[in-house]
Amino acid sequence: MLKKGTYSYNFLLLFSGNSFGQLVPLFFAPIVGRLFAAEEMALFASFLALASMLAIIGAGRFEKAFVLPAEKSSAMNLFGLAIRIILIVTLISGSLYFFRTYIYTEEKMAELVYMLVVAVPLYALTSVFTEWLIREKKFRALTLSGLARSAFISLFTILFGYFSFGASGLIWGTLIGLFTALIMMYIAARKSLDFSMVNRSGMLQVAKEYKDFPLINSAHAFADLLFGQFVLYLVIEGNFGLAELGFFTVMSRYLLGSMRAVGGSVGQLYYQDAGERFSKGENVSASFFRSVRLVSIFAVPICIVVLFWGPELFTLYLGENYTRSGEIAQIMIIPLFINFIVSPVSPTPLIYRKQGTAFMLSIAGYVSGIAAFMVGHYYGCDFYDALKLYAIVQSIYYLVLFFWYLKLTRQTK
Repeated sequence: MLKKGTYSYNFLLLFSGNSFGQLVPLFFAPIVGRLFAAEEMALFASFLALASMLAIIGAGRFEKAFVLPAEKSSAMNLFGLAIRIILIVTLISGSLYFFRTYIYTEEKMAELVYMLVVAVPLYALTSVFTEWLIREKKFRALTLSGLARSAFISLFTILFGYFSFGASGLIWGTLIGLFTALIMMYIAARKSLDFSMVNRSGMLQVAKEYKDFPLINSAHAFADLLFGQFVLYLVIEGNFGLAELGFFTVMSRYLLGSMRAVGGSVGQLYYQDAGERFSKGENVSASFFRSVRLVSIFAVPICIVVLFWGPELFTLYLGENYTRSGEIAQIMIIPLFINFIVSPVSPTPLIYRKQGTAFMLSIAGYVSGIAAFMVGHYYGCDFYDALKLYAIVQSIYYLVLFFWYLKLTRQTK
C-alpha cells in the first residue's frame, strides 16, 4: 500500500488520470478521423501552434516559478503578476486579426485568427492554475480536471464534426474542454489563493528576482513553438502541401498525445521533487534517473508497436485515409522515443538557472530541423525522404539535451 503524499503515490495518481485522459481521445479517434479530413487537421494544428505560442508569453512564464519560493507571499505575487500579463497579451492577440493575411498566406488559415482572443487566455490561465496546483500538491484536482478536459474536447469535437463545422469545430471543441477544466482547477485552487498578499512592491520584487523566466525561459518556450511547430508547419505546407502537413500533425496529435500521458505526469512530479532537492543542496541525479526509468517502462513497448505496425495501427483507429500518418510515425519513432525520455526532465535548466544555454540549444536544434526539410526540398526529395533527414537531425538534438541535463543534475548549490 503506497503512502499518501509520496512520490510513487503522486505519480500513480497523476498517471492514472492522465492515462484515462489520453484514452478518451484515443477511444473516440475512429469517429474523429472519419469526420475530419487531413487538411482540416492541418488547419487546426496550425492555429493551435499560433495560440500556444502566444499563450507561452501570456503569463510571462512566471507561473513556472510558482514552485520555487518557500514563502507563499512570493508565490502569490508571482500569481498576481502572471494574471496581469495575461490581460495585456489577450488584448494584443485580439488585434492580430487585422494582420491575419500577413501571418498566414493560406486564406483558410487566416480566417481562423479571430479565435485567438479566446484561445490565448484559456491556454495561459490553464498553465497558471496547473502550476499553482502543483505547488499546492493538489494532484487529485489536476487529475480530475484533465479527465474533464479530455472528455469535453472529444464530445464537442465529434458534435461539431457531425454538423460539418470543419477546422473551426476542432478548435471550438478544444476551447470548450479547456474552459471546463479551468473552472474545475479554479474551484480546487481558490481556498489556497490569498490575494491580500499581492501588492505592487511585492510583484516588482518577484519580477526582478525571477526575471530570467520572462527574459530567457519565455523566449525559450516561445522559440520551441515558433520553430518546432509554427514555422515547421509553414515550411511543410509551403513545400509539400496541406495534406502532407495534415498527415504529419495527425501523427503528432495521437502518438505524442499517448506518450504525454506518462511523460506529463513524471515531468510534473520531477520538477516539484527536483526543485525541493536542489533548494536543500541535495544531488538531483537520483530524481533524474527515477524519472527516466519510469518513462522508459512505457516508452519501449509503445515505440516497438509503432515501429513494426505503425500503418496498420493508424488505419485501424482513424481509417484508410490516415495510413500515411502511420508510415510517418515509423520514420519518426526514433527521435520521438528519445524525446519521450528527455521531455519529463526538461525542467532541469529551470532548476539550475541555465535557461540561457537551454535557449541556445533549442534554437540550434529547431533551426537545423527546419533546415533539413528545406534542404530536402531543394534537392528534389519527396516528403518521406525529407522527413528521414529531419528525423536524424532531431535524434541528435535530443541526445545532446539528455546528456546535458544529466550533467547538470550532478551539481549542487
